[in-house]
Amino acid sequence: MKRGPSLHGDKISDIPANIIETILSRLSIREAVRTCILSKKWRYNWVTLPELIFDCSLGDDLINQNDKLARFIDGVLLNHRGPICKFKISHLWIPNSPDIIDKWMLCVSRNYIQKLILRLQPQFEHYELLASLYSCEQLTHLEVSFCTLRSPPMLACFKSLRSLFLYKVDCIGFTFEDLISRCPILERLMIDGFTDSTDLIINAPKLQELVVDGFCKVTQNICFKNTPLLAYVSLNLQCFGFEGVLMNHKQDGISRLMKVFGSLVGLEMLSVGGNFLKFFVADLIPKRLSNTFYHLKKLDLEICFNDLHMISVGLCLIRSAPNLHKLQIDAGSHVAYVLVYVDDILVTSSDSKQMFPHIDTEFWEVQDGREFSLNHLQNVIITSFYGLKPQLEFVKFLLTITPALEKISIHGFKEVDDQGHLMDGSSTLKELMQLPRVSMKAQIEYFEIGELVELGNE
Repeated sequence: MKRGPSLHGDKISDIPANIIETILSRLSIREAVRTCILSKKWRYNWVTLPELIFDCSLGDDLINQNDKLARFIDGVLLNHRGPICKFKISHLWIPNSPDIIDKWMLCVSRNYIQKLILRLQPQFEHYELLASLYSCEQLTHLEVSFCTLRSPPMLACFKSLRSLFLYKVDCIGFTFEDLISRCPILERLMIDGFTDSTDLIINAPKLQELVVDGFCKVTQNICFKNTPLLAYVSLNLQCFGFEGVLMNHKQDGISRLMKVFGSLVGLEMLSVGGNFLKFFVADLIPKRLSNTFYHLKKLDLEICFNDLHMISVGLCLIRSAPNLHKLQIDAGSHVAYVLVYVDDILVTSSDSKQMFPHIDTEFWEVQDGREFSLNHLQNVIITSFYGLKPQLEFVKFLLTITPALEKISIHGFKEVDDQGHLMDGSSTLKELMQLPRVSMKAQIEYFEIGELVELGNE
């Protein structure tokens, strides 16, 4: 039989250019480079890829050989033509030589880079980013880890940068305030690995989202100056250095509470984790802030219920958000006494609910719910619930100020008594169900290590 003429054609070379580009964009960079052997027309198709991503998709044989990996990245950049819109190195062990990374950074900085992601692994020394980075006028997204930023040139700025993610990054010769001030249209900022080595002063009129994780000292300056558009804030910080702190100590005549929260007028979601509520230990805590969070719909707080100050700050924030729809409380962080877990069972004494006598009933009696209510709050979640008296009093307080409440879900642990017998979780649920509430449709759910408890369960 004679072969038809269609069998003589090179079908793979006849694929339209836009489809070839789509195919290559869905491959890892290593697989894309390998397509050069398919045909003469495909030999140089990959060299114009706008996104170069080097991560675990390269394969173990390449990832586990540092020199081979470095040569591969060198070869890709050497043969590449056209703009590099996105350059990403993620979780790869790069040879501990700054000259190698400098060469790559210099190459991408000259090729109209828009998104730069440099997720390095921890080395003996942080990699110091080149000053040429500030000349990348098209850069809109910058994400770096285990790096050092030195003081930039006098007039340098990231005029197009909209998102900035910093993980374990050191600033030398300048502060976070200086860095942020050089990003005039910054919308998203994440600082992971924040320490007490610098203050956190945010002056960013376009900022919409902020996430900060790490450690801070109680005497540090943390301040929001000009953030009218800031809608999402997460401050997950472990605070230390409380020794010798004077009560009612103010910075620049302003309480810390107002410096941190006073200008956040556009907040829609706020999360405060770690023991950061303890940061305001020197303040006289009012019942509510002078500014009201009218737009705040979701509030997450981590509160130690053996700490009167943390409770007071938490209540102040709750009262300052009259339009809350959802409230989530982690009630078990930083418990001052030892709790032992055996197979997800909380082992403690049967009189644990009588602990923390310094937070007595009188404190909760003055938290009068009649003068304030959360008329829009529908959903409450409380985790790490031990059934201690201050926690029960807090639940009781919430039930008196939430006329629209639909569900409160409480997540606790299984307990054993003094004789080592497993206690019936329904006793805690029964105590919760007996609490008065203003919402006739409010449901109370109690979980022990993820299992729903019902009344009468044995």
